[in-house]
Amino acid sequence: MALRIFVVDDDPDYIQLIRYQLEKLDNVNVDSFNSGEDALDSMDLDPDLVLLDVVMPGRGGLETLRSIKENRPSTTVVMVSAQSAVSVALDAMRLGATDYITKGQDDTVKLKAIVEQTLQRVLLSREIEELRSLLPARTGVHGLVGESEAMANVFRTIKKTLRGDLTVAIVGESGTGKGLVAQAIHYNSPRRREPFVLVNCAAIPRDLMESEFFGHEKGSFTGAHARKIGKFEQAHGGTIFLDEIGELDLSLQAKLLRVLQSQELQRVGGQETIRVNVRILSATNRDIRQMIEAGEFREDLYYRLFQFPIQIPPLRSRGQDVLMLAEHFRSEFLKSHPDVDDRSFSSETRRVMMRYRWPGNVRELKSAVERALLISDTADIIPADLMLDKLPISAAAEVDAESIPGSNASAGTAQSPDDIIPLEEVKLNAVVQAYEICEGNINQTANRLGVTRSTIYRLLKKAGIESET
Repeated sequence: MALRIFVVDDDPDYIQLIRYQLEKLDNVNVDSFNSGEDALDSMDLDPDLVLLDVVMPGRGGLETLRSIKENRPSTTVVMVSAQSAVSVALDAMRLGATDYITKGQDDTVKLKAIVEQTLQRVLLSREIEELRSLLPARTGVHGLVGESEAMANVFRTIKKTLRGDLTVAIVGESGTGKGLVAQAIHYNSPRRREPFVLVNCAAIPRDLMESEFFGHEKGSFTGAHARKIGKFEQAHGGTIFLDEIGELDLSLQAKLLRVLQSQELQRVGGQETIRVNVRILSATNRDIRQMIEAGEFREDLYYRLFQFPIQIPPLRSRGQDVLMLAEHFRSEFLKSHPDVDDRSFSSETRRVMMRYRWPGNVRELKSAVERALLISDTADIIPADLMLDKLPISAAAEVDAESIPGSNASAGTAQSPDDIIPLEEVKLNAVVQAYEICEGNINQTANRLGVTRSTIYRLLKKAGIESET
């Protein structure tokens, strides 16, 4: 495959130089433009990477960057300038630029590294699309949107579960999409034409759980006016999905274990042994190992249910997936509510969405987007429309001036307006701050900053921080 690269600069000599450097690389197609307007008019060519000059007549680089990111948030944009002004670099990063190159310094080496990183991203994106194509629209699993490495791992793991009848336990925080993963597994398995039965263990009163699971005979208890077929019988031949499995009491856990072992059950108040053929998927947001230690969950049932665990990442560790999901939910909501005015997210709103930690995960993001579309009375959706209570600062979005060596806050002395802080220093401090926010998680730090793990390791080493491998 070949990468399509746009070079946007009003200096024809620089364009010629960059084209010469890029065309020496393998699998690269280069298009050049003298203005931001011309580049935007050609975005239907679907570039993978845009090298964008900061200062140009007409539509400037930052304005062009904003337009690209609003319409194609997944496109990699690298800003290019003859000056290493830290304020411009930070503005570019806030608007979604992946990197910032200063002309005439190390642009050849850096360009090669950027092209290689972009190639890796595009290959990953295409792999995800291939995996996602396994998920038919009827399942409703279109909510599994994302191009982060974390979601790529989820798609790969789903693919591994599609053959055979191993019990799968889907683990993750509330709102991460565990139910969508369960549907994806069922509707792409050999059981796809048979029933998919959902049981929310947290929503069933404890004294009715056994009846819900296994059914009951008429007259077996007060209120049992007729025979009832339980969820396991309803799922015969197909899949039963036990959501919130950690809410089962110990007595029902023992009965569930017997069904798993024998594939046989008896209805409450019945004598007949009924054979069932079901695949069991389960999900939980609780630490089952901790429950076992506390005597709240059977260890033998754990080993039966967790033959194949799938860990669903929280939204805060999925980087740019936040913006992709927000655009997806916006589009879906507008399709189903044609009376609602179409509004886009402002650049400030996008920055806020990337900074927020989303404790409610994808479910919270979906609610926030839909609510914002309904209540907004401005041309674009602004941060206040999201109605988010807390906005933790992320180094991916901005760098605190006090953390930059040489700033007024840290030096305690006035700084000349002409002083320029080296961009490498800005990057160093951004990575250190992000690493602390992410509590030493290299993968999460890299995803939040939109860079590779090797970049994080290199800058942490330069800062004298020993990171865990």
